[in-house]
Amino acid sequence: MRRITHRRAVAGGAVVVALLAGCSPAELPQPDPDPVAETPAPVLDASRTERILQEIADDIAAGDEAQDVEAMSSRVIGPARDIRQAEYRLAEATDGDAAAGPLTTEPQVEAVAATAEFPRTAMVITQVPEGANLPLLMALTQGSARQQFALWGWVELFPGTETPALVHPDTGSAQVPNDATGLAAAPAEVVDRYAEALTDPEGEAADLFAEDPFATSVREGVTGLDDAVEAGGEATLGAEAGDDGPVALATADGGAIVMGEITTATTIRKTVAGATVTAGGALGRLLGEDAEVRGTVTGTSLVLLAFYVPPADAEDQTIRALGANTVLSEVTRDDAAAPAEEPEG
Repeated sequence: MRRITHRRAVAGGAVVVALLAGCSPAELPQPDPDPVAETPAPVLDASRTERILQEIADDIAAGDEAQDVEAMSSRVIGPARDIRQAEYRLAEATDGDAAAGPLTTEPQVEAVAATAEFPRTAMVITQVPEGANLPLLMALTQGSARQQFALWGWVELFPGTETPALVHPDTGSAQVPNDATGLAAAPAEVVDRYAEALTDPEGEAADLFAEDPFATSVREGVTGLDDAVEAGGEATLGAEAGDDGPVALATADGGAIVMGEITTATTIRKTVAGATVTAGGALGRLLGEDAEVRGTVTGTSLVLLAFYVPPADAEDQTIRALGANTVLSEVTRDDAAAPAEEPEG
């Protein structure tokens, strides 16, 4: 990636031309300087970034104390807010067995966009939160000049993940639009295709991505659930891209880090009339006292994922997932989908 420098032009004063009496005005020579390319400055400096991160931390602390995102101000938005609220609901439904995960905004590495346009993005790799084992990657966004930077989403980095080099915040990183060219895939396409690959690991979309712990865990979980209910039912997995984002920032090699949301749906379907199928675990806890599956029970999870997308001219075009964040947000049932009873005789 080109190193971007910030130039600042300063107008230093005014030129006054006096015409002497009795002299005819002469045509003055006009300056014809070489055009100077303007390069946008980084959208945040160190002190502003520090203040924003502290205010985000204060918002998270207020929400955690109340177990409700309504206690937060506007420093936590979008998928981050939705996921935290889902974590609070799950904690309540499980009597604290599934508590909201620990968060910190204490930074290790920071990167900010260099742009004059909106929306704007910044990313932070944090220290390891207290009570956790792995650092977080956080994405901050500013939607317009009237809005303030806020936490849009975060993921926990996978064990052993090597994050690509980010551009130093003093220089600023290129803001990457969702339909950007010059990458192995545009950011919006990355999220759509990953959702396809998650549900069809043998399909064409799966060839774009390296294997990752999240995809492996989800597929194995659904396979195990299917095995558990096979006497009277089946379990299936669906996934689709979310409505918000993605957000992306250029890396030092001309690639990009992309953070996007998907939703996954794990459905248990009763297939054998007369069989007894029961939803267990968090699915059953969110169903309440009646965890029996008569037709279908579907657990919907909110998922945030971060990816490294190589530049289009990279020798290796494989997209790597860097980390994930997921929470079961809703469980619904459809008793009308029960299998028909076979007629007697």
